[in-house]
Amino acid sequence: MTVTSLCRLLNCGAFLLSLGSAHAWADSTALMAPAGVAEVLAPQPLEISGVAAVPGGYAVVGDNTRNHGRVWPDGGTWRLDPKINDAESIDVGFSPLGETLWLILGEDYNKLVDLSGGRYKFSRRYNEVCGRGLEGLAVRWSAKAWQVAVLWEGGFYGRDCTSPRERFANPRVAILTWREGLGSDGPNHEFELDVPVPADGHRFRAPDLVWLGDDLLVLLASTDEGDRTFNHTWLQPFDLDGKPTGTPLKLEERWGAYREGKNWEALDWALDGNRLVMGFDASTGRRFLTLFPYPN
Repeated sequence: MTVTSLCRLLNCGAFLLSLGSAHAWADSTALMAPAGVAEVLAPQPLEISGVAAVPGGYAVVGDNTRNHGRVWPDGGTWRLDPKINDAESIDVGFSPLGETLWLILGEDYNKLVDLSGGRYKFSRRYNEVCGRGLEGLAVRWSAKAWQVAVLWEGGFYGRDCTSPRERFANPRVAILTWREGLGSDGPNHEFELDVPVPADGHRFRAPDLVWLGDDLLVLLASTDEGDRTFNHTWLQPFDLDGKPTGTPLKLEERWGAYREGKNWEALDWALDGNRLVMGFDASTGRRFLTLFPYPN
């Protein structure tokens, strides 16, 4: 059954995925997770580029997603229609009126779509350039409309890149108003993020973000110029002018070795609104989502 047909059946406001037993929630300490951190394991391998909390689990998309995604922990399938190439992010919004909006962002062709046929194609300014393109997505209900933040990741360009003059770029955010089934007329506000610069020669890219009141909480993941190491993973609040606000949560300090060696790319609020869920992009090995309180 598709998500669309489920919504018609349940009127979306009471949307619930029945995903069987909770056996996949077990084994939360297999990798010695830090105190306060829980893991959601997956029965099927899937690269994790984006995650969205939904009743019953966590909807996930990956680089190879075209026409379906998974809901962890029990692996239920939801259908992505219209299809999208190279899905990088997903978010699901819930309005006070009981409406539910599923949005999926594709890096190829700069497309943002909903499951009711609404779509928007971003301008060439948001094209993928030397491995850096559209990555992050956050939706909320605001002033009787859906407000969407979309993130172009920035950071060091790919090692083999020769076209841009600069070796890196700041992340960029576009804010749009969205109408389900119709899409958007385009960004009504755009800005670059004034990202901090680590002292070790790394630069931050920005793979994902969530709304934090009227600000944005952005996942910052650093790389060296050769994309070989990931020394820093921060959660940094920004205002809607792109200026940092408050103190970042530095996961390399909070989690230590648990964070290392992972390309953290996916971020969302859990449905309780007190915890964040994060995922990392890996094509092999043990994949899981990480749940933890914020602020903590």
